[in-house]
Amino acid sequence: MSEKNREDDLVFSDEAEGTQEFDSQRAEENADAIADAMELRRKKGALKKTTEATPVNRPSVKDIDMGLTGKLIPRTEEFERVTDIPQDASYEERSRMLRKARQKKVDSFRLKEAEEEEQKPETEDKPHKGQHEFEQFLDEDKVLADILQVKNNLTVRMAVLLFTGVFSLLIAIANDFALPLVKTFDKVMNPSTFLFTNTILGLISIAFSYTVIFEGTKNIFRGRPDCDSIAALGMLVNVIAGIVTLFEPSVVRQTFFHVYTSAAIFGLVFNTLGKLMIVKRTERNFRFVADDFDRYALVTVDNEDTAGKFTKGVLDDFPELATMRKTEFVKDFMRNSYSTDMSDDYAKKATPLIIVAGIAVALLSFVFEKNTSGTTEKLFNMLAVLSGTVSMCSSLALMLIVNVPMGRAQNKYLQYSGVMLGYSAVDRFADTNSVLVDAEQLFPNGMVDFKSLKLLGSTKIEDCILMSASLASQAGSILSPVFYRMLRGKTEMLLPVESYIYEDGLGLSGWIENKRVLLGSRELMENHSIDGIPTKAKEKEYSKGNTVLYLSVSGVVAMLFVVQAKASRSVSRWLCELGKNDVATVVRTVDGFITKQYLSELFGCDEERIKLLPFRYHKDYVSETGYTPKVSSPMLCSGHFPSFAMLLIGTKRLKQIAALGVAVQAGALALAIGITAVMTILGTFGQLNSTFVLIYNLAFLLVTLVAQHKRV
Repeated sequence: MSEKNREDDLVFSDEAEGTQEFDSQRAEENADAIADAMELRRKKGALKKTTEATPVNRPSVKDIDMGLTGKLIPRTEEFERVTDIPQDASYEERSRMLRKARQKKVDSFRLKEAEEEEQKPETEDKPHKGQHEFEQFLDEDKVLADILQVKNNLTVRMAVLLFTGVFSLLIAIANDFALPLVKTFDKVMNPSTFLFTNTILGLISIAFSYTVIFEGTKNIFRGRPDCDSIAALGMLVNVIAGIVTLFEPSVVRQTFFHVYTSAAIFGLVFNTLGKLMIVKRTERNFRFVADDFDRYALVTVDNEDTAGKFTKGVLDDFPELATMRKTEFVKDFMRNSYSTDMSDDYAKKATPLIIVAGIAVALLSFVFEKNTSGTTEKLFNMLAVLSGTVSMCSSLALMLIVNVPMGRAQNKYLQYSGVMLGYSAVDRFADTNSVLVDAEQLFPNGMVDFKSLKLLGSTKIEDCILMSASLASQAGSILSPVFYRMLRGKTEMLLPVESYIYEDGLGLSGWIENKRVLLGSRELMENHSIDGIPTKAKEKEYSKGNTVLYLSVSGVVAMLFVVQAKASRSVSRWLCELGKNDVATVVRTVDGFITKQYLSELFGCDEERIKLLPFRYHKDYVSETGYTPKVSSPMLCSGHFPSFAMLLIGTKRLKQIAALGVAVQAGALALAIGITAVMTILGTFGQLNSTFVLIYNLAFLLVTLVAQHKRV
């Protein structure tokens, strides 16, 4: 052997000895580790024997009374071939005979009976300035204090205006009709006192209504006149005419000259009355809104593409789609409560016309008045004609044509947990032609139940119910409350649904515990080639005229549900009202038995005004109706369909009623201009005394209220 080979052998021998020593050491360490582990296990075993572990009580579906007693349809298939049952036996007789033959088999499927569940009975000025906006619930006391402060101010103003108005009216009536009167206020005997008294009464009224006068006048010069502008115009013209006439009081003795202060003051009275209605309505709404309840804000689907997709096929017009969105807080409460209304739009057009008409008729009087002599009398007569024309054209009912019907509507809406904050709700929702709702909102709790159930496959009844409940709850089916009651609220027992889809008009398809689960109509089962579907004759026998749903598990039919749905009278009424008002209803549903025809027959409404939302748009539905912490809306409710529909139809009716009131006031304005112009040309304007002007306006106020007196 060469020297090199010997060296290699020595090296290999040394390495082998080192490896053996390392392996021996590692074996000893492993033996120690194993010994330690065994000792630890022994100690744990001893601990288990000496320590009592608290049992964990997990709910089992077998421990729950699902209320199925009397609802299970007997399984007769395997017995009908061997049991001697008369063919002409009734369903009840056949069931009784078969029950005896298969008692043990049935007992293995039945759940334990428990006590029956207890039956639940079914049972100022427009104060937009100087007030705090309701931005959080912590501001409740502050905002309410502001509202009450404005209410108190308006009440004081009303008391003062009623005093000055009635005082001035009594003086006017006594002078116009030559009634007995204290000589101090007789315009013939004491013209200076008569003028001074009326002017002082006018100034007092202005002092207590300074905000109306200031804001109304300012809006005239800004080119945006409103209801305050008409009231301010009448008051200012009359007071200025009275002050000017004080320099020549003897002109009051003339038959052609009249003071119309009482009519102007009553214009402020009714202006204040309208504002009191607004503030009282705001107070009632605020107390309700600030209370604790489920808030659903009425909103519109502003995305035109989304609204168009939702309403395609049911609308021929541009979609104005409204829906509800759950929220915790409704923003812009004060802004919506004191929003402008149709009367302000009317005032914006009428105020310039009144000014022009007053000036024009006054100029005509300079030419056609025959009872005046000299330029001075003609000028004073022009002042009287100007104030008379403006007073006659100024509507007393302007602040009431919206607030009276809105007050009646509010009392009704609050009874159904609905709130309309202001006329901005009419502006925003009156043109609604479609609504977006969930089927659950059409079927309140208790309106859907299982009439009976039929086990068709080998899957245990408990598993069938759990799978059905899990799929229905995950998808948001109207059957969810039914399963919730069956499981006694033990939602923790529901199985996770990996994924699901809704096949439009057929039913649900999902995966539970790696099993394909279908819950839907017979057509759904046939489309998926499910085995074990009973014949149509059997299905009819089981259903007894009700709706049938099937559950299949892993390609085999497992259970049949006989569903009984009832229509709520209030839901039926308002669903039909929507149709009568040309409002289409778009329904989101995942229940295979719900079709347009089914809803139409059940609720008695027009099938053409109903659309079922396709499943591909359900995500868009969630984004449009999903919960949001804060939202701005002029209307809110508790989430019930009747209150939702009631508010929407209310906006349409209020718009019609307000338009009718505006039309009456426009007619009164045109007639007033015509009367004053004709009588001026005939030289008989002096016959239009202060009492006549006030009666004229009160008459049209009464006509307006009578014309608007209809159900909101």
